[in-house]
Amino acid sequence: MAAGIEKKKITSLNDEFDLGLILFTTRKNLLWIILFFAIFITIAVLYLRYTHPIYESKGVLQLTVSDQQFGIMPVNSLYDQQVFKEIELMKSNVFIERVLRDLPLDVSYFNKGTVLSFEQYKNCPYRIHYDIMAPEIYGIPIDIEFKDNFEVSIEFNIGKYQVKESFLLQDTFETRYMKMKVKLLDPDKIYQESTALENNFFFVINDPTRIVPSYASKLKVEVINEFAKTVSVSMQDRNATKASDIVNSVCEEFKDYDVEKKSESATKVLMFIDEQLSVIYDKLYDAEIALQNFQTQHQIKKSETEERITEGTLMIIESLDNQLLEMDFQESVLGRIDKEISKEEDLDIYGLIALVSGTSYEGTVSQYLDKLQQLLFKREELAYMVKENSEQIKSLDYQIEIQKKLVTESIKSILDNLQTRKSELAKKRDDIVANVHSKQANINELEYNRLQRIYSVNENFYNELIEKKATFSIAKAGYVSKNEILERASPPDDPVSPKRDNVILTCALASLVLSISLVSVKYLMHNDITAPVDIQKYSTAGVLGVVPRYKKDIPNSQLLVDKSPKSMISEAFRSIRTNMQFISKEDSAKIISITSTISGEGKTFVAINLGGIIAYGGKKVVIIDLDMRKPKIHLGFNVENNKGMSTILIDKDTPQDCIKKSNLDNLDYITAGPIPPNPSELIISQKMDEVLDYLKSVYDIIIIDNPPVGIVTDGIVNLQKADFPIYILRANYSKKAFLNNIEQLIHRNNISKLTVILNGFEIQRPGYGYGYGYGYGYGYGYGYGYGYGYGYGYGYGYGYYEEDETENKGGLLKRFFSKKS
Repeated sequence: MAAGIEKKKITSLNDEFDLGLILFTTRKNLLWIILFFAIFITIAVLYLRYTHPIYESKGVLQLTVSDQQFGIMPVNSLYDQQVFKEIELMKSNVFIERVLRDLPLDVSYFNKGTVLSFEQYKNCPYRIHYDIMAPEIYGIPIDIEFKDNFEVSIEFNIGKYQVKESFLLQDTFETRYMKMKVKLLDPDKIYQESTALENNFFFVINDPTRIVPSYASKLKVEVINEFAKTVSVSMQDRNATKASDIVNSVCEEFKDYDVEKKSESATKVLMFIDEQLSVIYDKLYDAEIALQNFQTQHQIKKSETEERITEGTLMIIESLDNQLLEMDFQESVLGRIDKEISKEEDLDIYGLIALVSGTSYEGTVSQYLDKLQQLLFKREELAYMVKENSEQIKSLDYQIEIQKKLVTESIKSILDNLQTRKSELAKKRDDIVANVHSKQANINELEYNRLQRIYSVNENFYNELIEKKATFSIAKAGYVSKNEILERASPPDDPVSPKRDNVILTCALASLVLSISLVSVKYLMHNDITAPVDIQKYSTAGVLGVVPRYKKDIPNSQLLVDKSPKSMISEAFRSIRTNMQFISKEDSAKIISITSTISGEGKTFVAINLGGIIAYGGKKVVIIDLDMRKPKIHLGFNVENNKGMSTILIDKDTPQDCIKKSNLDNLDYITAGPIPPNPSELIISQKMDEVLDYLKSVYDIIIIDNPPVGIVTDGIVNLQKADFPIYILRANYSKKAFLNNIEQLIHRNNISKLTVILNGFEIQRPGYGYGYGYGYGYGYGYGYGYGYGYGYGYGYGYGYYEEDETENKGGLLKRFFSKKS
């Protein structure tokens, strides 16, 4: 290259986009990519094969919230609160316990497979009836084998305790943990499902304390439409039928629970009315008997007494009597509430609220009762999740007791007010009666009027209670749930997990991401010289030529140009020979000095074959091996190395004694000889110059195989002496940093004529086309596919070379996936 042209700096990371390099890196790591896909697809198959399918069943329920709960004008926020309360109720452990008690979930029946076991649920061909003696049996798999239609075998282990016994189906099997009896439902199905295994069935008795929490955690209740008040109820389980049964039971039980709660309040009210009717009836009966006896005894006529007492006075006395009787009723209601609050269990808050409905103190007492109901409900929820003696339970118990005291104190305050009011009304009534007494001469008539009033008041109150009882009885009979099941759950056909397509797609994407990551890292960390363009980017040295990678094993002789003179490699060396003629046209003897950065880059291979191709042209060539630390020329020609340059330079032998003939005319060589202790001193000695002068007098071309200058500096002197200093780089082996050595040789050691040969170039690597010059005033084009003058493949000379033509057929895709040797 011409001096002054600034070249790109070499970096540790590949900072350029190179499609050809990406494709090459992908092809080079194709085995890893295939391995990634194979591993992840295998993982997907194993996961799908050995993972229990999970099924989801879903139903839709529409909730109905009464406007009467919120007054005349409905408020959306209150509606939403009520809907969410209902949702929390359906998700609560208390409600789930009601749902599950009618489903056959106390025992789980399984059919044992090779790897997975599947629950039979309602399809089990047998049933067991049991009594638990010890809780350790819960959750223990119990193997069961049906030997025939009459005998069954049971086997299970609990710690060191092992049970394996046979008994008749008509007998009851008993251990220290349980008593059980097996009922055979479908014998044919049992033998159809049996396999070569000794035992194909087993069952598990579930712990009742764990059944509710386990299924409650799987239940999902979500709002679908807030305005329509529709909610979805869904359940996920390994058994599709069981999931649908639980969802349908939740919906049905919610409707029944709604009716039950409404009826429960009415029942409590009716019970209280019956109690009051009994009391009032007794009072009414006593008043009637007293009135009749008094009238008969004193022969008093009703019309006479009514005429002597003014109508206004009578109405006042009757009004006061009614008020006193109403207060007695309210005292009875409050006493009933106080008595119920004192109970530790079975406290029915809804019934108590119904009792106070319509009374003057409804608002005050109902408020406390609502709060108490929320605390009790929260405690029931928490009892399924924590232990009875936990701090959370203790805290709630404390709050419940405080709330009960508030209710009790409120009732006591109301009772005190009632007593005060009742005393005032009684005194007022007594004063009026006393006034009447002072004006009436006949005391018997006054007493008769009093008894008549008592009877009338009790009769009116009794009739009122009868009317209320009829009203609540009708209401109770007419209670129906307004909640509607819009969509019933059905057993799903396909599982929600694992989904085959999603699993395969995920594994494929994981393989792809891992493959892309691998290629990306390899691409970014790529620091090898792969093509002549890399040399052009980072070095001012000219590219003398490119030697393609040999597809077959290189023979021991390493001389290939004589064996395949029409091969690509032979043509590549002809191209190098031609380019050397452009550099120098003098007819005098020339020295070609070859070196590299490290061992293994192919300098000996290039030296031997370059000498062979020049010898083919009629020139007399000698190759001398100066890599005396690691000699290889003798290996290339398959000869002994008992004498050579080391013995020549110490005057032990003469050049004539050490020159050996090759199988190729005009090609001679001198091996390195025995390894000397001081090769550097021998190479730079005056004797070396004398040897070169002698060889120049005999040969046209002297090729020196120098040691790698990246390891030792022995070869620099001969590079400076050479007419053709050549530096060997090997594609996909030599690092880009090696180009720094070339620049040092050119600029620091003043080897301006230094050129580069790229050895082992992958000519079938796609995506590259190159053109380059040498800085000597000559231009030379080289490229894969279409070359000028010296192309390989489909360019000039296609069909001429003796390479296997199939390597060039099939297009880019086949070349991309061709196996890299």
